[in-house]
Amino acid sequence: MKCSSAFVGQRDAATQLRALFFCLVLPVSACTGSNQSALDMDASAKGFVVVNEVYSSGNDALSDPDWVELKNVGTAPIDLSAYRVRDEKTTAPLPSGTVIEPGKYLLIYCDDLPDGGASDRIHVPFKLGAQDAFSLLAGDGTTIDGVTWDTTMSSAGKSYGRLPDGTGQFLLLTPTQGVRNL
Repeated sequence: MKCSSAFVGQRDAATQLRALFFCLVLPVSACTGSNQSALDMDASAKGFVVVNEVYSSGNDALSDPDWVELKNVGTAPIDLSAYRVRDEKTTAPLPSGTVIEPGKYLLIYCDDLPDGGASDRIHVPFKLGAQDAFSLLAGDGTTIDGVTWDTTMSSAGKSYGRLPDGTGQFLLLTPTQGVRNL
């Protein structure tokens, strides 16, 4: 990605600032796309993939599991194959081939089951608690984004998500699994 193209299609100031940071702070090779190293790939997700929404009040692994929604707020696909996710106690790798397209969402089911009864989804070996944390980690262990909540921010039937979608503060919301937070 060329630096000038990082701003194309961006509508909000926060995303534009992230793109400017990406182009000015990272090495020139990250902006031009030439010989991008693994470190540059990890850095390119920082600020572009965010923890967007958390639902920690699931009651059943099949019909109502806990889940976390990641969002790519950037303008290019992000490959998360070498990335990991973590709650307060457990770290789990994301599967090879995990990619988030620009403006799209990735759901991660936190149901403590190998495939949660549905092998076409990403599952991690932990559940979320009423007081917990969730982080997206780069391959080198650097935190890309994360959120912590307590019992005052976790309510039955509610999620804890960013408003405005992808950029705002975390608030109690009606769950919007895989779509824009309202």
